[in-house]
Amino acid sequence: MGRGESSVGVSPIVIPRLGDPWSASVDERDEHLMLLEAARHSLDVEWTQTLAAAEAAADRDVMGFPSLVAYLKHRFGMAGGRAQRYVRNARSALNHAATFSAWKHRLITGDEAELMFRAAERTADEYAEAENVLLELVGDGVEETRRVLDYWRSDVDLPGVRLDAEAQLDRRRFDVTRKQNGMVAGEFALPAVEGESLLTAVDALMPPPADDDTRTTTQRRADALGDLGRAFLEGSQTPVVGGERPHMVFHVDTTGLKGESGGIHETQDGHVLDPFAVSRLACDASVSRVVFGPDSELLDYGRKTRVIPAGLRRAVIARDRHCVANGCGRSAKWCDVHHIIWWIDGGETVIDNLCLLCRYHHTQIHLGQLTLENLALPPTQHHQPRSR
Repeated sequence: MGRGESSVGVSPIVIPRLGDPWSASVDERDEHLMLLEAARHSLDVEWTQTLAAAEAAADRDVMGFPSLVAYLKHRFGMAGGRAQRYVRNARSALNHAATFSAWKHRLITGDEAELMFRAAERTADEYAEAENVLLELVGDGVEETRRVLDYWRSDVDLPGVRLDAEAQLDRRRFDVTRKQNGMVAGEFALPAVEGESLLTAVDALMPPPADDDTRTTTQRRADALGDLGRAFLEGSQTPVVGGERPHMVFHVDTTGLKGESGGIHETQDGHVLDPFAVSRLACDASVSRVVFGPDSELLDYGRKTRVIPAGLRRAVIARDRHCVANGCGRSAKWCDVHHIIWWIDGGETVIDNLCLLCRYHHTQIHLGQLTLENLALPPTQHHQPRSR
């Protein structure tokens, strides 16, 4: 038989109906989702039980498939990973009837049952002895179930836990690429401790968003990761490499500094930056003058100098304390010093022309998405910003 074909009549599954979910009330949608979840639970249990019976009766041999996974992939067009998960659960249901019964009678959820099935696969004999005791301890949510099972495995299978830790270490990776539009993208996998360290650091850089903060959670997390890299580069403990601390280098000419077309504004590796990023970076950075002749010969170079000296930065921090965007309050540690009249427009580097802005609001200012009216500036700082 081909995919979807059947030689016997199949009773249709009754799915609860709501009518038009868009016009339903909140309570009606909530009740309907509860009914759908109950129907999904019954269907998942019935599916697993039937698949377990097919495995026990070796139906695959009768139908000519080398495995139950192959049967599911061919008969139903399933992806291999999904088919394998179904078969693993069916085999576990055969071997651990008490756990399957707890799932069937809704004492544990399907996700909690899967966690227990996976634990049973690692330590089948020990699990069989402890199954009933474990079922009394779990059922308070997926995270709590995982916690109970992790502690139990540490007690009964410490060598296996060590092997899992070594496997995590072997699978660690950080893949990163630079896309054609200049964005940097990647994927990573970290062992549990290192991953927790990263999450803790990123979470610490994600304070509650201000009222005007329209970023999604994943955007805020991305900004926090950028702040983490910046904090490392600017930290006093950053190791010196090649005579100076690691830092980002950008090549910009006078036209590029003005945010105008026709100039140079790129990274040291030749990736072109947008003029808005250049103008933001120019607010609070170190600048080195390099002069080339018409044939690219080096004519002159100057010492690296800070646009905003350290002492003046300390004074701005002492006055503003935090990001001055209305409702923000991000700590000065994570703020840039911004020129109210932009530095590339001749704005003076004096305290009355400076304020603290977090990276998010600083970017908004230079993109023209935020104005002085959105900043809590002292009266003496009500200058006219650059018009866009």
